[in-house]
Amino acid sequence: MRKLTDNAKRARDVLARENAVLPADCERVAKREIQKTLSEFFELSGEVAFKTERRGRIVITIVAEADEVKPFGII
Repeated sequence: MRKLTDNAKRARDVLARENAVLPADCERVAKREIQKTLSEFFELSGEVAFKTERRGRIVITIVAEADEVKPFGII
């Protein structure tokens, strides 16, 4: 059963890479930079979710949750 699950995960990963708008390394760097920028303004409560899709044009989805906005004088 484990081998079947591993094969399914591997197949899903290959398909995701084939349809990816950005190479994995580029997406990782973009996500890190977005998280870094947002954390300058907000107290983030977790990781930033970053996704790109091609729907004619490239659609970029960023989801982040924050506990609060940082005080202006600290930025």
